[in-house]
Amino acid sequence: MKDQNEHNIGVLVLGNFDVQRPTPQTLASLDQFLGVLMRRYNVPLSRVYTHREIGQSACPGVNLQQYMVQTRRSGGRLASAARGFFG
Repeated sequence: MKDQNEHNIGVLVLGNFDVQRPTPQTLASLDQFLGVLMRRYNVPLSRVYTHREIGQSACPGVNLQQYMVQTRRSGGRLASAARGFFG
């Protein structure tokens, strides 16, 4: 919807992740792309959310949601990259 995402960046990963599991290549690309966006726009890890974390939605699906929780945790790939970017 127009004007509904001001001051935000939305990232789309195609698939039904309630049924499918994202491939390792998809997850690596997602982490790399999020890292680039975080660095470019100075976004801390604490401000990286999935759709269901900010509204009523099943998106991004249970399998991708589990990965996003894991990758943002201490020791996760995105958390490790974020430490390199911001500290």
